[in-house]
Amino acid sequence: MAEVRAQTTSLLKEAAARRAGPGRALVEDAGLVVRAAIDMAARFRRGGRLLAFGAGAAATDAGHLAVEFTHPVIVGKRALPAISLANDASLVSGIAVSRGYGAVFSTQVRMLGRPEDVAVGFAVDDRCGDVLGAFAAARQLGMLTVALVDGALVDGALVDGALVDRTLVDGTLVDHVLDARCADPRIAGEAHMTTYHLLWELVHVFLDDPGLLDEPDLRGERGLLPDPGPARPAPYGCDADATCVTCADTAVPVHVTELRPGGLAVVDTGGGTEEISVALVEARVGDTVLVHAGEAIAVLGGDAS
Repeated sequence: MAEVRAQTTSLLKEAAARRAGPGRALVEDAGLVVRAAIDMAARFRRGGRLLAFGAGAAATDAGHLAVEFTHPVIVGKRALPAISLANDASLVSGIAVSRGYGAVFSTQVRMLGRPEDVAVGFAVDDRCGDVLGAFAAARQLGMLTVALVDGALVDGALVDGALVDRTLVDGTLVDHVLDARCADPRIAGEAHMTTYHLLWELVHVFLDDPGLLDEPDLRGERGLLPDPGPARPAPYGCDADATCVTCADTAVPVHVTELRPGGLAVVDTGGGTEEISVALVEARVGDTVLVHAGEAIAVLGGDAS
């Protein structure tokens, strides 16, 4: 038993040691993460969306990232539009059959991307599939590009038949490169998960307090931020001078008055009626539900006024 305990302790120490370097690197790169979050917040403020993509195991990270932004688990944080280009198996396989696997992400970026959007790609080794091609397509559209990479992204990657080295990826195709600095894809994936959780949290910080975007200490030497443009217009039916359920930054209780097909419901907000989604809860007419960003996230009770 003592020998097994000693071996286990040794393995744990070795595993922790392998992660120490990437952990310190992430701390050292805190400024890079902040700058990426500032630019992402500016795009969301202009009505932009996040398009995430990654090949192989990184496809899971792309899906996780999209879920973090669209369905926050912390009440009081607004939902932001984000999709993973790796999630739709029928679309990915359809593009692969007709155009090859080397076009599954770039094709979608060209179809869906807009200049105000954000492209976040995961390149965890030199076999990153169409990630670099998607960055090239995003750059052509004027999208903000953010790459989460590891130490195995080597010189000689191909983008549209042209050789691309790290300096070109860093300066020409991608606005922000966040490097896990580890060639082990498993450890790099762990570092990436922490990084995009930080991005999610910081984006909300800058959205909730736009004045922070003007702080010189945050700008550093990166120069002036681009004009974020006018704030995103309120959805149809919202009063620009009032807070509605759909636009609220905080969760609010409302009263369900009607259930509709497709996981929708009409609710009484106390100041009028609105249509919301109840797909995530089992709500009935008469229930009081807690709503955030147009989505019911909890049932507080039944038959409440």
